[in-house]
Amino acid sequence: MFAAQSDKWQHSFQRYLGFDLDTSFSFGILPGVCREAMGRRDWLYTKPEMFKSKLIYSWSDFHHKRLCKEGRSIISYYGSAPWLWDLDSEVGDPAGETGGSLFFLPRDDCGTIRDADINIVQDAIDSAPEPITFLLPWRRCDQWESWEQLEIPGHADFIQMNDRQTRQLILTKLFQKHEYIYLPWPGTDLYYAEFLDKKIVIYDSIKNYRKRTPIELEQVDIKKDNWITKNLVWGYDFLNDIQKEFLHHTEQWYDMSIDDRKFLTSKMLGLDALKSPRELYDDLVRVGYLHKEKFTSIEKYNQTYEWLKEKCVDFTPSGEIQRIYAKL
Repeated sequence: MFAAQSDKWQHSFQRYLGFDLDTSFSFGILPGVCREAMGRRDWLYTKPEMFKSKLIYSWSDFHHKRLCKEGRSIISYYGSAPWLWDLDSEVGDPAGETGGSLFFLPRDDCGTIRDADINIVQDAIDSAPEPITFLLPWRRCDQWESWEQLEIPGHADFIQMNDRQTRQLILTKLFQKHEYIYLPWPGTDLYYAEFLDKKIVIYDSIKNYRKRTPIELEQVDIKKDNWITKNLVWGYDFLNDIQKEFLHHTEQWYDMSIDDRKFLTSKMLGLDALKSPRELYDDLVRVGYLHKEKFTSIEKYNQTYEWLKEKCVDFTPSGEIQRIYAKL
């Protein structure tokens, strides 16, 4: 009995653990830092139907704890973000080998949509250091309806990562290649960028996002009575006070101390659960997540692990950020 594919993460597991590329897994993998599950009951990932498995690999501290508390029908294993394993440990000094901007365009979601006004986004594009690489979601329902109205520099690159097998390899390369990371909101990519000490610009506001209407759901071929659609929502009109407080606080990323930023990055990417390929394999076998899969040690990923460990810095978070985070 295999779990439903968790978008792109199976391939990161296959590479890190030296598995064959056709290896399937009996556990699901959380897609990222899930805003929809912050500070409120998780009605999605607590259900075995989400991944067709009761086993889940979690890599955000708050979400793992929430699943352990609320997920009576599932089991959560806490590990580090699979994205980390695909980073290139041989990339040199970021200040000397990177440049330009990686620009994440605003995106909609199956249950959330952004307002049509383009001015904030256009201003950010006009001020972004060149060369610029734009990321456009490959799924139709995730593409912001107004993006084609934007004036894009003619020499800019556009990338859609529609291949599951290579998606994270491309994304890690793009992060490491660029000096500036432009983001529409504080989500998973914020913590990727902070881990790599990139220069971060959060150019949009979560107030510009709202829940889709039934008509808007039909326009992107989404069934309004779909249980996933009902719960995969993070529009501002849907967020509770805890979610708003956290997201507004992290929108002002550089108003926080570096210790607070590193604290959140560690919590969101599971840095305290980082394991070598062999350690991860043995532990997943121990808890019944892996069975007969053959582990192959690959020196590249052993080196990546050692490099990641060196980048996991110590920090002393403030009482304020610990108070805000504890609510999640």
